Amino acid sequence: MPRIRLLYLLHGVAVAAFGPFASVILADRGFEPGAIGLVYAVTSLTYIVSIPAWGHLGDVVLGRSRALRLAMLGAAVALLVFALPIGLPLLAVAYVGYAACYGAAGPLSDALAVNALEDPGRQYGKVRALLSASFTVSAIGFGVLYGVAGYWPAPFLFVGFALVIAWLGGGLPDLKRAKLVVQRRGGAIREALTLQPRLVRVLLAVGIAHVGVFAGFSFLSLRVVELGGGPPQVALSSATAAAAEVVAMVAAGRIVRRVGLRTMFVGASLLSAVAFASWVVLTSPEAIIASRVLSGTGYAGIFIASVTSMQLLLPSRLQGSGQALASMTTAGIAAFVANVLGGLIYGGPAHQVLFGVGAVFAIAGAILGWLWMPRRGAKRFTEPAPPGPTSPTPSDVGA
Repeated sequence: MPRIRLLYLLHGVAVAAFGPFASVILADRGFEPGAIGLVYAVTSLTYIVSIPAWGHLGDVVLGRSRALRLAMLGAAVALLVFALPIGLPLLAVAYVGYAACYGAAGPLSDALAVNALEDPGRQYGKVRALLSASFTVSAIGFGVLYGVAGYWPAPFLFVGFALVIAWLGGGLPDLKRAKLVVQRRGGAIREALTLQPRLVRVLLAVGIAHVGVFAGFSFLSLRVVELGGGPPQVALSSATAAAAEVVAMVAAGRIVRRVGLRTMFVGASLLSAVAFASWVVLTSPEAIIASRVLSGTGYAGIFIASVTSMQLLLPSRLQGSGQALASMTTAGIAAFVANVLGGLIYGGPAHQVLFGVGAVFAIAGAILGWLWMPRRGAKRFTEPAPPGPTSPTPSDVGA
């Protein structure tokens, strides 16, 4: 358990070193907003293939802890290439490679965590809050550093922490690798979807609720800079959201016990819709930073509900694939929709349209979540026991 906590603390610092500044770094390297949207869209398409593949590797082939180590090493190598003075096409390829590897770190870590915790519904939020807490502090520090030195240290700082996580990941407690009931194309991902038919509907609600979230992740920092902000303001915007996440994630266990997973998801989606709608009208970096309390709280509730739903709907042996499916839906499909819209709209009609559309998606996600998310008191899915040996008949015993 202490190693799991340390894992999330280190993830928070690694994400803070590069993630909040990625859009601005791409713009600083020569990408226009439309091109940034295209890079993010390609990244999202890559997630649709890469994250389920990582989930299968973790559940069936390598084990979740070894797969996490490999993913972190791959992300480190790709971001080292990104730091080189290369042309925009190669720069985009390096970024996509980094994202395809590091995108697996979250679901693999979540699979390790929910399998290690005695009561994931009550405990996971507190563990996940460690990532947001370390992110909050680190993002502010990195923002100050980049304001003085520029963005060039960002890839190297991420690489340093990624190597530490890779070293830690190899020794994390893990369950045995899963044995699939039927060996067929699609592997563990197909088995998870076959075993739990409700999964598709839950993933649809989760994905739709995340479209606005990823529009904010990709383009809100550009809006902050457009309004006169710099690296400290970009960092403070992300840090404020992360600080709100800490409080919300710590409280998530109590909220779920009192109102249920479904109600928490719906409330969080509606709160996110309010935040997205506010970005349509706010006109100063300071106001946007203040609004991140709403978006951070909303994101925390949506995220915890998504992870916990996979924990409820699937057995332990398929948690790597279940969390990968959730990430594929959010960071893959939902992010693709958000980034395509952002690339077309942000540099065209206006940011107001993009964030307004994000609010509409959040409301739609809330409606579908009310219909399809696990209800209060839902029990965890249990697999039927394999058939035992048949009882002997008189002829078997020679009677």
